[in-house]
Amino acid sequence: MPFRLCALTTALAAALPLSANAACVAPGDLSRGIAFTREIKGQGSAQPNGQYLQVNYGRGDAVVARYGIFPVQGHFSDAPENVIGAWFEQTSKYSFGGNPPKPQSGRVWTSTLTVKATGSDQSGAFKENYRYTVRYVFEEMRQATLSGCTYAVMGVTARFQGEGRDWTDRYAYFPELGYGLLTQYTDNQTGRTARYGITKMVTK
Repeated sequence: MPFRLCALTTALAAALPLSANAACVAPGDLSRGIAFTREIKGQGSAQPNGQYLQVNYGRGDAVVARYGIFPVQGHFSDAPENVIGAWFEQTSKYSFGGNPPKPQSGRVWTSTLTVKATGSDQSGAFKENYRYTVRYVFEEMRQATLSGCTYAVMGVTARFQGEGRDWTDRYAYFPELGYGLLTQYTDNQTGRTARYGITKMVTK
């Protein structure tokens, strides 16, 4: 999710190539780390970071988050190819107004989110603060197949409003595995949507 515009996601570990012979991801495998591929933005990886999940979505986009869906800190960087003197880099810290709940089907959780961002671009350094109202909706469980493996999946939508902005992030949360990954971003003001559907997920 961009904040000037940094995805709510938001350099942690380089994405690893996915092995064709890697096993299905099972409960407890997260300690070894997982690798995944999304339909756009390519390969990424995830591994524990204390009580949180550290996710590298690739292309300079990384986040540390509770359950993979409630961000704690993030980093985003971009330097366009074949352009001299243009870049963007931002580090963000996130604070919810309350303790985020463990995902549970049918639950709705509302809160506030404060974001403190620092970074730089070709114009110089910047330091900015944002505050949003947030609404997480946890959908009913369903089954999905990835890389020949079947998983229980819960859709999670998170809507953020404030500072003249309104957008929704969507996650696929795997309750048996204990983590979620960002799969869609929608700008509710323009209707623009970017889909990052997961096409492969394996243990490292």
